[in-house]
Amino acid sequence: MAVRTVKEAAWTASAAALALAFVGSVAARGAEAGELLYVPEGNRLRRVEIGTIGTATPRHDVLVENADGDPVRGRDVNGMICSLPDGRFVAGEDTGQPRSPAGWGVFERDGRQVGKLVSTSAAKKPDPYGCALDGEGRLFTTELGDAGFLESNGQLILWFPPYDGFPSPPHPRPDAMSTNYCKIATDIGTAGGVAIDGQGRVYVASSSERRILRFLPPFPTGPDAAGGCGARDATGAPQADRVERETFVRAAPLQGLVTYAGLGIAPNGHLYASSVLTGRIAEFDLDGHLVRMLLKSDDLLPPHRTGTPYGLAVDAEGTLYYADLDLVRSGFWFDAGTNGKVWRIRFANGEPLEPELVLDGLRFPDGLGVRPGDL
Repeated sequence: MAVRTVKEAAWTASAAALALAFVGSVAARGAEAGELLYVPEGNRLRRVEIGTIGTATPRHDVLVENADGDPVRGRDVNGMICSLPDGRFVAGEDTGQPRSPAGWGVFERDGRQVGKLVSTSAAKKPDPYGCALDGEGRLFTTELGDAGFLESNGQLILWFPPYDGFPSPPHPRPDAMSTNYCKIATDIGTAGGVAIDGQGRVYVASSSERRILRFLPPFPTGPDAAGGCGARDATGAPQADRVERETFVRAAPLQGLVTYAGLGIAPNGHLYASSVLTGRIAEFDLDGHLVRMLLKSDDLLPPHRTGTPYGLAVDAEGTLYYADLDLVRSGFWFDAGTNGKVWRIRFANGEPLEPELVLDGLRFPDGLGVRPGDL
């Protein structure tokens, strides 16, 4: 991701109405069941009960310990967290890399890993990050690619269900690849956050290219030629025969070192996008026009008073959460600090309020996710 270089058009009325109805139904379910904020940090997966944030006794726990902390059941988890239709969830999982390749772990609600999705990569050290599911239950993920402003081998990958199970038994073939995927793009400059709008269009943040890409349906329906995935990439993996994409937003030359990273869909269907180095979170309409800045800093580069935002998530009430990498100067560049944080931005009468601290003392909190549940 760009920060790991550091350390590493329009809606139809019916589509908009459908999206807002969906948001309303999610809000109703969230109000009944409660919600949990999932926070990967330090290679472990934390949870925070959203309804207790800001109280005298906020409730949180560690659902998945990292492999160093629990050599038997621990897993190294990172990136965005996305719910599957059956209640399970996926997260970036790179335990034992490079002996065991990085991929997307599939987890039960209790944190037990029951599957893994692994694709080929041209990167020296593959690094899964973004994820999102479309209306048909298909999973889109990103793999960052090699870090650097001159590198362009990040990937957008489409996965087809079912998602449980491993590519092979863990001991005979730990390096086995999955077969239920199709690569949509393999030339993205630091592929970060993923989001999908009400028309099924897929947005991908490209940090090192200082832009956000948009991929348009239809997408392949299977991992073979019959499903529209008959091409092959440089590694020999299945790739889409036809891809329609465009630049949704590109940072202007005078905007400074904008590094688009995290993405999220707002309750009104607009797109939220974070920029790590400039400490900003922007809201764009789906024509690519800037609506407003939800978070901004007067400083050109880190440190910023309200952090260096990377991963984004939105809860059922419309509150926006962002993961703060706590970037600090390291030589001629920046590195993730030891006091990473999670913040939230609530809204009053549609206007964003000042950010509120949710968690601090975190190590490299790069992604977030919101799921139903309580502790």
